[in-house]
Amino acid sequence: MPEVEKDRSDLIARLFPAGVPALLCPPITHYDTEGALDAGRTRAHMAVIAPHARCLLVPGSTGDGWELSPGEVRRLLEIHARLAGELGYSILVGALHPDAAEARRAVLDRLDLFKALAGTANAERALAASRVAGFTVCGPSGADLAQEAIEDALRRILDLGLPTAVYQLPQVTKNEISPSVMERLVGDYPNLWMMKDTSGSDRVVRAGIRRRGAVFVRGAEGDFASWLADKDGEGERKYDGFLLSSANAFASHLAQMIRLVRTGDRPAAAELSGRMDSVVRAVFAEAAALPFGNPFSNANKALDHVLAWGGADRAPAPRTRSGAFLPAGLLSAAEVALRRGGFLPARGYLET
Repeated sequence: MPEVEKDRSDLIARLFPAGVPALLCPPITHYDTEGALDAGRTRAHMAVIAPHARCLLVPGSTGDGWELSPGEVRRLLEIHARLAGELGYSILVGALHPDAAEARRAVLDRLDLFKALAGTANAERALAASRVAGFTVCGPSGADLAQEAIEDALRRILDLGLPTAVYQLPQVTKNEISPSVMERLVGDYPNLWMMKDTSGSDRVVRAGIRRRGAVFVRGAEGDFASWLADKDGEGERKYDGFLLSSANAFASHLAQMIRLVRTGDRPAAAELSGRMDSVVRAVFAEAAALPFGNPFSNANKALDHVLAWGGADRAPAPRTRSGAFLPAGLLSAAEVALRRGGFLPARGYLET
């Protein structure tokens, strides 16, 4: 085995002794009615997600990662560092910033936080103490950026030597990392252990690049079952797993779908996938019309609210990062979609 592949394999084995989860989730961020981070509500939600998605991206785009202040990010990471040990999940730390130099500084700032929490200057021990599996960064933003500039920016972050996942997010960055750039980065940096692609075009996976043991997960919603590689890795132009915002609502069902694919029952997986897809499409379309926040966050907040309380109007509407509360129309649409899909519980997880 080439050295870079062995080093990556050793890193992944240290980060995930039981293997990398096939389902990861970027959890929504919960606020109380005054806009402060709500640790209690966060714990209740993570207790539902974590048994099925054992690695969480905090904060991702769905968790308002582009909008939170540095102080809010630190507080949110403190909450998750405590809950990760209690509930048994790992954390991928989001360091999302349109400027690569600022993203690099954010990585170092968040590393300092974990060192302080652990009481050690050793990076590896500090990250392990808070169950941190690494840092997630996007390429720099800019529709006209050349691939050379994108590659150089990512190399400056990867040169830190910290466990890192690269996030393909053209909806925000307005560009895509090319397959050739990703192949070179995977070949040069064993600390680059995962790529998440939310583009929907899936150009990197479709290109069939040499992955060298790196994990590739899909972040685009919909058509879930058809994009998952079989248990033995058959389907090299597919993904090893998913990092999905919809896991905020469907963690157990997505995990079930993955098991069905891996055991060879693709028809059952496709049926379950189709029902989830219908709910996601309906609620995301409704959320896209809101004049505040991002659709990923708003749609998943609506779905989680209904699942938590067993209905749209059994508790006050959740607050968003903007300060606005989700409208009754979106919450009702989420309840209708969940009922039609066969996912509406008799009692919500907060009711029980």
